Amino acid sequence: MDSNYKNQFWNLKPYWCQPWSIITFGNLVLIFSWMLFKNIIITSFLAFITITWWSIFLIIVPRSYQLTSEKNNKN
Repeated sequence: MDSNYKNQFWNLKPYWCQPWSIITFGNLVLIFSWMLFKNIIITSFLAFITITWWSIFLIIVPRSYQLTSEKNNKN
């Protein structure tokens, strides 16, 4: 992924939608889930949701933005 497109994408996002905040929040959800429930099933379910969320917002969306930007720049 071209770092220029990556930087442009993340510069458009507010601080609460930056990679560090997304990863931190996901980790906190899992930590507090375990501390609160001490149940591997609940924590595993939340981990699945968190990993899906990370995959969408940290990998798929920036990649889609890059491909769209490259396509628009070629035209």
